[in-house]
Amino acid sequence: MTSLHEFLEKGGFEEDVISIFLDNDIDYDVFLTLSEDDMKEVGIMSFGARRRLSMVIKAANGAATKGYSQHDSSCSDDASITSDLDQPGSSSCQTSPRTTTRMAPSPHTVPSLPMKDNMPLPSKEHFYNNGSGFLEYKLKNSRMSLPQDKKKRKRRSRQELEVAAKSAKTVVAEDEEEPITPGDQEKVDWMRYSPPTGDNQKKHRDLFIDTFSFRRKIINGSPTITDVLCQFPRLQDMPELINLEFQLLYPDQCDNFISRWGRMKEQIILAGEGNASVLVQIQKFQPDDNRDLCALTALAFALHKSVVQVRGTSTSSSRENSLLFLVQSIPEGTDVEAAAKAKKPVYQQPFLLALGPARRPVQYFAVLDKVAVPCGTSLITAIDRLFKCHFVFNVHYSPALLHFWHFIAAFIYEVLDPHTVKPIIRSFASSVRAVEL
Repeated sequence: MTSLHEFLEKGGFEEDVISIFLDNDIDYDVFLTLSEDDMKEVGIMSFGARRRLSMVIKAANGAATKGYSQHDSSCSDDASITSDLDQPGSSSCQTSPRTTTRMAPSPHTVPSLPMKDNMPLPSKEHFYNNGSGFLEYKLKNSRMSLPQDKKKRKRRSRQELEVAAKSAKTVVAEDEEEPITPGDQEKVDWMRYSPPTGDNQKKHRDLFIDTFSFRRKIINGSPTITDVLCQFPRLQDMPELINLEFQLLYPDQCDNFISRWGRMKEQIILAGEGNASVLVQIQKFQPDDNRDLCALTALAFALHKSVVQVRGTSTSSSRENSLLFLVQSIPEGTDVEAAAKAKKPVYQQPFLLALGPARRPVQYFAVLDKVAVPCGTSLITAIDRLFKCHFVFNVHYSPALLHFWHFIAAFIYEVLDPHTVKPIIRSFASSVRAVEL
C-alpha cells in the first residue's frame, strides 16, 4: 500500500503540509478523493499549495485508470472493450470509446483491410474515430455506390405521403381479397409478349385486373417509369389501362374530374378574375373561347409557387414558366418520340406534349420519363390521364405545380384530405365554391 507521507515527500511538498493530512487521518486512498475545498477545510490555506496538490491527485488518478485498463485488457478481448465503459466514475463514460478501447479490436479487425504490413499497432486506432475513421469512410463510400433503385427516394411532401398511404391501404385490402399466386408472373409475361389486337384486348384487360396486386407491389418498390413500362408495356400502347389502374386504386373517385370539370371551370375563371395577373391571362383566351385552357391557366396562375425546391436548392419560377411543366406545344408533324427523348432535364415529372397549334392542338401525349403515351385529342381527357399517371407510376408532382395538383387532388378528385393542403389552396377553393353561376 502506498504511503501518503512518502508520496508527498517525493512530490516535493513541505513537512507542514504533509502533517496536516496525517493529523486529520487522511491516508493515500482518501487523499486521491480530495477537492480544493476539502483541502481548505482541513487547514491548507495556501492557494498555490492546494492547486499543486490537485494537479498531483489528478495525475495519480489518471495513472491508476490507465493501469486498470491495461490489466483488464489482458483478461479477454471482449472484456477490454466493455470494461472502460462500465467502470463507475471512469472518464471513458462519454459518447465514444476511449483510444485504448478503440485500439483493442484492431489486431483482429485490420488483417482483412488494405494496409501496410509494417504499420505499428498504435496507429491502427484510426480505423475507428468517432465517425471519420477508415471504417466509416468505407461505409459511406459503399452507400454512395449503391444502385439508384436501392437509394432513398426524394422526400415527399406531407400531402403526397398521405395520398400514398391511402394507395397502400387499397393495395393491402386488395391483397387480402386476392393474394398473389404463382401464376401472376405467367400472366404478366403473356401480356408483355402478346401485342394487343382486336381479338385479345379483352383478355389483356382481364389479366390486367387479375395482376393488380402483383403490379402494385412492383411499382411501390420505387422503380423508374421506364422500368415499369418495360415490364408492363401495355400501359403505353393501351393507355386506357392507366384509367383502369386508377379505378382499381380509387373506385369511387375515378370519374370525378370529367364529371365535375364542366361546372367548376367556369367558377375557377370567375374566381380568378379577382386577381389582376390572372385576369390578364384569362383575357388572352377569350377570343378563342377555349374555356378549358383558360380555366387551367387561371388555376395555375392563382396557385403559383414563386419559389420551388429543386434537389435541395431554392429556385424562382415565373407563372409563364410554370405552365411548361403542365403543357408544351410542338408543331404538327413533329416526331413525338424524338421530342420526348429530347426534353430538357429540368422536366423530371410527367407533363403533356400538345401536337399542333398552341390554342387548338390536334392530339396530346403524356411524357413519362422519355416515353410518350397517347392521351387523346381532348385537353380535359389528357389532364385527367396526366393526373392519374402520378398515382399509377408512383411519382411526385412537379414542384412548380404542387399547389395546382393539390387543388385538383383535394377538391375535384377528392383523393386528398382538404384539411392537409396549404391555406392558399383552401382559400382559393372557398372563392371558387362561393361563385354562383
